Amino acid sequence: MSLLIKWEPHAGGGAISRAAGFVRGILLFNWLKTLISTFISAQLVFFAGLPFGIEGPSVIMGTAISGGVDDLGKAHPAHRKYLLTAGASAGFSIATGSIFAGTIFTLEEMHKKFSFMLLSVAMSGAVFASVTMRILDYVFGNHTAFFSLTNEFKNIPFEFIWLAPLLGIGAGLLAAGFNFLIDFFGNMSAYKFKKVPLFVKLTINFLLVGFVGLFVIETIGNGHHSIIEPLFDRQFSFGMIVLLIVLKIITIVVSSSGTTGGLFIPVLVIGALYAGIFNEVSILIGLNSEYTAAIVLIGMSVFFSTSMQAPITTIAFIIEASLHPETIIFMMVAILAGILIAELLHMKPLNEIALKRFMKIQDQNRVWNLYNAKATIQENAFVIGKTVRDILWPANTLIKELIQENQQNATNIAVHGGDRVLTYRDQILFQIQSFDIERTLKELQDLIGIQEVEIELIR
Repeated sequence: MSLLIKWEPHAGGGAISRAAGFVRGILLFNWLKTLISTFISAQLVFFAGLPFGIEGPSVIMGTAISGGVDDLGKAHPAHRKYLLTAGASAGFSIATGSIFAGTIFTLEEMHKKFSFMLLSVAMSGAVFASVTMRILDYVFGNHTAFFSLTNEFKNIPFEFIWLAPLLGIGAGLLAAGFNFLIDFFGNMSAYKFKKVPLFVKLTINFLLVGFVGLFVIETIGNGHHSIIEPLFDRQFSFGMIVLLIVLKIITIVVSSSGTTGGLFIPVLVIGALYAGIFNEVSILIGLNSEYTAAIVLIGMSVFFSTSMQAPITTIAFIIEASLHPETIIFMMVAILAGILIAELLHMKPLNEIALKRFMKIQDQNRVWNLYNAKATIQENAFVIGKTVRDILWPANTLIKELIQENQQNATNIAVHGGDRVLTYRDQILFQIQSFDIERTLKELQDLIGIQEVEIELIR
């Protein structure tokens, strides 16, 4: 695995964060090397029983495949980020079996914005990938249900709504601590122990997981079937749940620095274990044990949405994966409480923590400059007829001013006008922060048309 990661560093963990960097254009990658190395190293991780899921590798491989489609198909350069977006949505949808969550995922988690065009692009990737997967499942007799709730599911009565904010507050505090540990150990591995060979780091990861697994077998693997599903049926004692959550956090945090895999399922597992503890305490104060599955579902959703700061994706995924929308009121109240805690603690989203570190490593020997760039939309440019928010502009490019002339030759100046429809001869003043201004201007011209762009160095 160390040889694979040295050959292609993007196989070295934080897959969803890396895919977000690819889609936004802030991380550079070779699609073929990324695809091959991620696929092989992910198989090694799963075979060894490390606590990671398939979601991260699926997303980055979907993104890499769409990059290959772009290169081999010789698509218009302006289409590249849209193809990568569709590929990321496809990878997420296949891994989770959730079409709607896969559609929302790239908009909320990667682009941090919504528009009709981006929604259509993400939906096309999610739908076609999911249809293909369902056909293969039908042919080979597989099932795509993410969660198997064997017992009769009962929703929590509204009289217990006061439990939801308590569940959310606890999950918010736990998520803040978890994200801090991931950030701390990730930075320590990347910087303080930078000179330690990758082979040694990976060996420690494998040995730690194997040693813990000798004594507590449930810690082996990502915990999807060995922990989450037994929690639905209340198969663990209170002491066992406490032990599992401590061991899971330790193994996930220590193993996350440099090891291929995704944190999607591990974060859900920690949320489920926290919910298991909360459920046992709630039963002691009068809650019926028949609501255990509902508590676990809500606990998973609030911990995941708080840690990742992606509440819409979380709600869509939990409802789609469990097929139980009746928990949505409790879920949203709990998530709101968790997000408020995250805001009060100024908590950084888990994927953004990793992405920031990857960017710092990539750009450590480069110097950025700030520019003003003035350009005019050319005839037949890609952006014509699309709104400002539809366009995936070059990374770190801000529209400071948009000057449009209507049929009466009246000038309309808009600043940050996301709903403005771009037209031929519109004049745009950009502010650009770039390490390579020539590359950024090339991306810009792919969108607005070939021209001599006026640039001014600010600093």
